[in-house]
Amino acid sequence: MFFSELKAEIKSKTTEWSFTNFLSSYIVGMFDYEGVPVDNYGLRLLEQYMLLTGKAAIFWNDKFDRWTAGKVSFTGSFLNEYGLLEDCECFDKAGHEFKFKDWANNEKCFVFFNDRSHNPDINILRYADLMAKIDISLNANIVNSRMSPIVVCKDANTANQVREILKKNHDGATEVITSSNLLTEDDDITVVNITDVNASDKIQYLSHAHDDLLRRFLNIYGLHISGTGKMAQQSIEEIKGTNNVALVVPYEMLNSRKDTLERFAAVTGISCDIKLSKAWEREDKEADAQTDTLTAEADEAEATADTAEAEADIAEVQAEAAEDGELEEPGEDLQSTDESAEQEREVKEEEEKKEDE
Repeated sequence: MFFSELKAEIKSKTTEWSFTNFLSSYIVGMFDYEGVPVDNYGLRLLEQYMLLTGKAAIFWNDKFDRWTAGKVSFTGSFLNEYGLLEDCECFDKAGHEFKFKDWANNEKCFVFFNDRSHNPDINILRYADLMAKIDISLNANIVNSRMSPIVVCKDANTANQVREILKKNHDGATEVITSSNLLTEDDDITVVNITDVNASDKIQYLSHAHDDLLRRFLNIYGLHISGTGKMAQQSIEEIKGTNNVALVVPYEMLNSRKDTLERFAAVTGISCDIKLSKAWEREDKEADAQTDTLTAEADEAEATADTAEAEADIAEVQAEAAEDGELEEPGEDLQSTDESAEQEREVKEEEEKKEDE
């Protein structure tokens, strides 16, 4: 079945679902796990569950006798001081259920949180909803911008002749007719336009809005995507500086995962780690390089200011000396001192020659 054949409601939901997966695929690839005894598909599920529900778990799956990544929900009757239930239930992709007591200290269940505030990632769903709406509007404008005039004829005979003419007209042929039905009165044939070809410019605006949304979404997670949406009052330095600000979210997510992974390594004795993936590492290095450049420029500017201040102090001293009559003009004291010293050396050399003779 083609997408165009789906019912409107199903088409709308399918579009939003596809954008949710599309945006999730960006963020799921933010981290690289090292040494974790779960395959790559399981680690991607772990990330996806964390993003969409705020939490996920790596737990010991006794049905398959290995570590598994899956969904988690808290259960029990006791709430701690932060409002969290003490026990949990974990589910693998196949729907098998596993119950664990005291999940915070359990040695067979390790709960991961999307961030250290235990919040899900609402941005994926929010931006997926907006992008789906733009996609639907884009589709509507594409349809409505077609040139689709409706020919209204007075009788069936005239309508048949118009159909034949239009068929041949598509091939660029000139049609010659002898019937007078098409030429009798002005209202025998009329054309009604229910579409607007001028609506095509809205397609460009919607497409640009789509790109802007994706750019804004990725900027949240440290992927600084520049574009034509830069506001006139922003400087280049301000735009570059947003890299460092945007990396706050990835590092918050990274540290939250590190907290659980460190407990996992300590309990199981399995050496493992997590780091930013290559795309985010490149952004991080570029941000550091920009920071170093700005720091060097600031140091150079400070050194230039210090030099200018020192020169101003020397000029002030020279000006005061000139006023006291020690110098004819400011700036001549160093030259005069050098000339006097040279004359003294010449006189001393002549005296030494006479003594030698």
